[in-house]
Amino acid sequence: MVRHVALIALLALGAAACSNESDVQTPQSVTIVPDLTGYNTITLAATDPRTQSAPVGTFNYLVVDGAIDWYLFATDLVPARAYRIVLTAADGKEYAVASRRSDDIGTLGAHGVETALMNRQCVGAEDPSRRSLESARTLRVALKSDGSASGTSTNDLLGSRSALPCGGNGDGNFDYVLRSADSVAVAP
Repeated sequence: MVRHVALIALLALGAAACSNESDVQTPQSVTIVPDLTGYNTITLAATDPRTQSAPVGTFNYLVVDGAIDWYLFATDLVPARAYRIVLTAADGKEYAVASRRSDDIGTLGAHGVETALMNRQCVGAEDPSRRSLESARTLRVALKSDGSASGTSTNDLLGSRSALPCGGNGDGNFDYVLRSADSVAVAP
């Protein structure tokens, strides 16, 4: 009986403590920093470095068992703008692997794991076929403005997958912002 009364008293205290609206916690923004120990890093340089605060970035990657685990970080971008992460194979074929918006101060962080090269964002008629990562031999990395409109594409020329998502700025601007000078080796 004493345990039962103690439990009721604890529940009543907890309810009383939570009844004050000032005690309610609001969601907070949390930044999680990945452990990039063992990852390779290449620098992404501004395509137009003449501006006073030109964007800068890094591409951190780890190639394991035919897959690439990657993180892209960039600063000094236009705030709240959508950008595409593009991987370009040695033969010049481009793959839009992600699209993300910079935050309200112009920073961007993105993560992905690619087991094959394929567009994951809407693209025009030049959409290359899906292919193995190793077939690219090397990859160049770029960040470009995502000028696509919102919604999904209807481009499914090969009939191999469903329509791809479009979540860009809707302005048709696909200018490059950052590019890697170095290549990422993905084939032995």
